[in-house]
Amino acid sequence: MGFQLDKSAKIWGAHMPSIAVIGKSDIVSVFSAFGINAFPMDNSEDVVPKLNELVSLNTDVVFITEELASQIRHIISEINIKSQTSITVIPDHKGSKGLATAIIKDTVKEAIGMDII
Repeated sequence: MGFQLDKSAKIWGAHMPSIAVIGKSDIVSVFSAFGINAFPMDNSEDVVPKLNELVSLNTDVVFITEELASQIRHIISEINIKSQTSITVIPDHKGSKGLATAIIKDTVKEAIGMDII
């Protein structure tokens, strides 16, 4: 008899978070090994429909690689403000270029009307 984790299981009174990652296949394959929903993509045209789908499915957190996120920065800020889904930018094999901080700055500025970061 093995342990089975039911996706609807409650832990500490909360639901199991749904997590996804979007990026180049060499990056997302690592996440996939840990059971995270991985979506390998090479360009931003494919990313926007997938983000919209994940938001409509009430995905809690979506990680997206910095290279892809840089092409759709305004869409990420809008999703972070208007939905319960949190889009989090992660560096790729090239390292961080500071985009995650810039997106947080944009999101905060749009949400409260001024730049505080």
